[in-house]
Amino acid sequence: MYVTLEPCSMCAGALINSRIKKLYIGTDDGKTGACGSVLNLLGDYKFNHKIEVEKYILKEECETLLKDFFKFLRERNKIERKNS
Repeated sequence: MYVTLEPCSMCAGALINSRIKKLYIGTDDGKTGACGSVLNLLGDYKFNHKIEVEKYILKEECETLLKDFFKFLRERNKIERKNS
């Protein structure tokens, strides 16, 4: 599975339970990341399924994509509030 942003703990749990073999992560999530940044649920030996993780696949592009998307949302919401 390919993701732009490191999964949170709930998503990491879903990945473990779905038996995904390999996870490719674009960039870290320093607030809620559960694949090595804040927590490392995928590396926990207690789970009976292990997922191979490869990080920083197109890191700069993923960071730019996420920043641009949330900037767009903020600007759109600002315009909508102004017009209502």
